[in-house]
Amino acid sequence: DEMLRSLAGPPSPVDCVRANELCAAEPGCSSRYRTLRQCLAGRDRNTLLANRECQLALGVLQESPLERCRCKRGMKKELQCLQIYWSIHLGLAEGEEFYEASPYEPVTSRLSDIFRLASIFSGMDPATTSKSNHCLDAAKACNLNDNCKRLRSSYISTCSRELSATEPCNRRKCHKALRQFFDRVPGEFTFRLLFCSCKDPACAERRRQTIVPSCSYEDKDKPNCLDLRGACRADHLCR
Repeated sequence: DEMLRSLAGPPSPVDCVRANELCAAEPGCSSRYRTLRQCLAGRDRNTLLANRECQLALGVLQESPLERCRCKRGMKKELQCLQIYWSIHLGLAEGEEFYEASPYEPVTSRLSDIFRLASIFSGMDPATTSKSNHCLDAAKACNLNDNCKRLRSSYISTCSRELSATEPCNRRKCHKALRQFFDRVPGEFTFRLLFCSCKDPACAERRRQTIVPSCSYEDKDKPNCLDLRGACRADHLCR
């Protein structure tokens, strides 16, 4: 379909909201997109692979902007963008869920930075750093940066504000404040807080509480980790 090929354009990722608009404006693409969403409604990969209509819809969409569309963190229509992305990729990732692509771009440089800094902070030579407290140094470095200090103070304050005896904090606001901290503060500060090396349990607990306040995850009845993981994967933003 020549019209569809013209919509595909260059290989660089397209915003999923925009890609959805492009697909909706082209009858062949929009009808195949509806078909594919029906095929994936039951999240059964075998059904998708066995059904000819589903295969045809998938083949058409792989040549459209929707197949390679991505989202930007904090964008105006982020949730809508993620819903469009996962409406296609949710069923296709089955069996490969640990290796599925990220809906966000760019992802490679961000991940390589995380692993590079993780190895730097976790692999420091104890002989040369025995008198240093890397977690304290990371907190001090954050406090010297106005943006880091402000957003860190914001999430600590939000996540430690008790609402009642039975409700330790507003978890929704706590999660939002944590997301803002990681999205808006440069990795040189957030990664140091995440990966500062500790040599005793007290330091490790301080690090955990500093970066992941209990309010963000602790419940009176502790749920099964697999249930939590399933709930997160079902939520577009958490996923």
